[in-house]
Amino acid sequence: MADTTTPRRPGLKWALVASLGLNLVFVGLFAAAVFRGPPPPPAPGLWHYAHALPDPYRRELGRALRDSRRDWIGPREALRGQRQAMAAALTAEPFDPAAVREVLARETQLLGDLSARGRELLLAEIARMSPADRAAYAATLLAGRDRGPGPRRH
Repeated sequence: MADTTTPRRPGLKWALVASLGLNLVFVGLFAAAVFRGPPPPPAPGLWHYAHALPDPYRRELGRALRDSRRDWIGPREALRGQRQAMAAALTAEPFDPAAVREVLARETQLLGDLSARGRELLLAEIARMSPADRAAYAATLLAGRDRGPGPRRH
């Protein structure tokens, strides 16, 4: 009778384990990317200026933002409601482009209101700076350095 057992290959077992491990790593990375979404865009406009502030002024701006958070609640909640308003305008029958235009105009207004609040707080910090601090801040802005989170651009 012939021997029907397959020859043992100990290296094959470890290769399969390693392959499975690598596959799990790639699946995990893919799942994390899907659930986390795309990376945030670079900080636009005022945020770029705020992140480039020298440390003591940036900390003070953060404190001022936290202290005035009640002023931000209404516009932020209204901004969150814009998605439902846009979805309703997009799915309305008959479709009314003016309704979509109105939602977009409202969102632009809300963003402008929030931006104006942030602009005033940022301006207050800049006004507190000494001439030397303002010159250093200007040099930081011209050099393109951003102290905010995420990758730094030079």
